[in-house]
Amino acid sequence: MKRLVSNTAAVVFLVLFLPYTMTLLINGKQGIHREEELPVLEYQVLSCLMSGDHSWMEDGTLDLMAILYRTECVRTGEAGEVKDPGAYEESYGRMYDAVMRTRGQVITIDGACRELPYHAVSSGRTREGRLLGEPYTYTAAVDCPHDRESEDYLHRYRMSAEGLISILGTESLEDMTLVRDDAGYVTHVEIAGREWQGEAFRALLHLPSSCFYVDMDEAEGEVCITVKGSGHGFGMSLCTADYMVREGAELSEIIQTFYQGAACITIP
Repeated sequence: MKRLVSNTAAVVFLVLFLPYTMTLLINGKQGIHREEELPVLEYQVLSCLMSGDHSWMEDGTLDLMAILYRTECVRTGEAGEVKDPGAYEESYGRMYDAVMRTRGQVITIDGACRELPYHAVSSGRTREGRLLGEPYTYTAAVDCPHDRESEDYLHRYRMSAEGLISILGTESLEDMTLVRDDAGYVTHVEIAGREWQGEAFRALLHLPSSCFYVDMDEAEGEVCITVKGSGHGFGMSLCTADYMVREGAELSEIIQTFYQGAACITIP
């Protein structure tokens, strides 16, 4: 009789806990993350979150990113790619939770979803939205002193003068002029009668930001380029947003800091 009870208990244990145990062994704790079926829009947001490395962000910053991505999906009406959640690996749980915490939330300007530029790290100050044109005047210029503490704030590069001349297609680098905006970003580069927009020049050299400084080392025949920040510098600095989250700021406060007249609402 005792053996029968023992065998029965063993069978019950296997039936109840074997699936859990196998899932844990195969996928780890992440594999048992409880979830519910999401609407297509929320899967799109989840897919956007999983498309880049957001592992360095606080949970509140992940929530903010989910709202930014959802706003863009609603604004453009584009379906985007919906990835298999099984491919999200260990980051899936945090991303999924961010989507659930912000479900349906979008940012509006004057009652409409607008394009909301953002970047990783500013030069220490974000750029005036008016430089992008009249439709972007709601994008505020904001001092971001804590961005200077980021490991991605400062980059230095060296290359041969001949190499740069070859890339630019100029005869020389004489009389190089860099025109800057109030945040220190280069808006135009002029060399020997030729001109490039700052972002175009940045793209040619694969620089992380258009806030750059060029010095000539004539003795070595090299060009020294110092770059501040990462990204175009418009809109929200994610580095500063993450700092504000850690300091206890509400998401609405962060959003309104970078986008004038912004409101965070929940759509059906």
